[in-house]
Amino acid sequence: MTRDATPQACILCGEANHRAVFRYDGPDVYERTAGVEETGYLREWVACAACRFHYSRHARDPDILDRLYDDAYRTTGAAWRGQSAEEIFQRVLKLPAAESETVSRCAFIKTALRRLDEDGLHALREGRPLRLLDVGGATGVFAHMFQDDDWRAEIVDPGRQGRFIEAFGIAYHQQRFDAGFGGGPYQLVSMIYMLEHVHDPFATIAQAKRVLAGDGLLYIEVPDAIAFEKKPAEDDIFNSCHLWMFDPASLTRLLSSCGFEPLDLCRIRTQRGHFALTVLARAL
Repeated sequence: MTRDATPQACILCGEANHRAVFRYDGPDVYERTAGVEETGYLREWVACAACRFHYSRHARDPDILDRLYDDAYRTTGAAWRGQSAEEIFQRVLKLPAAESETVSRCAFIKTALRRLDEDGLHALREGRPLRLLDVGGATGVFAHMFQDDDWRAEIVDPGRQGRFIEAFGIAYHQQRFDAGFGGGPYQLVSMIYMLEHVHDPFATIAQAKRVLAGDGLLYIEVPDAIAFEKKPAEDDIFNSCHLWMFDPASLTRLLSSCGFEPLDLCRIRTQRGHFALTVLARAL
């Protein structure tokens, strides 16, 4: 790789040496939509030589995919989308429960919360309804399905396509989840397949800590780096929008550096065949 490739070193341990895992010769569909050109193209997945954290090194405008998320990521005109965010929402709601990852996810989180309470490990003591903030959840499916007598949900996402969810009584904050976000406090902040997209996961998790209630929890679900052993290089899990691939050790290290302690961490395979990590963590 050239000196133009970023990042220059592992964001977890600072080690500059790494080994290449997968290399790509030209922009994928996401980069082409964002305007990345063939000339001078560079992208590879590498593993840190010291801590083995997997991350993407690339030579492109670092902000170019942010513009993609703002304008095109969930539109029907995108090459990887055949439906709008609202159409996806309606389709997923009609899935049988056994085929719905969102149904499984909601049940998984609520079961974990009950178990943590029953085992005396962590309890949400605030009065009901409790507040959930789903970060990057513009399809609206998770926020809508998670709501019940005990929970009320909100969404923060930079894309305008998710505003339809307001008709279902869910507050939608069309903005980035950064220091300019003024909501909270929340008893649960969820980041479902979004942390792998952000330039600075430390800042994103720090922002979650700022908006959490004193007894609040952070839920993260990300692709599992075990996919490098299980999936081919062209699998969409390794697409250009994904910058980081965590395993249990690296995700725990990231959380610890941001002042969080994992309470429940699992490796799973989803209904769609994705390898994923899930974690519920509390702020220290």
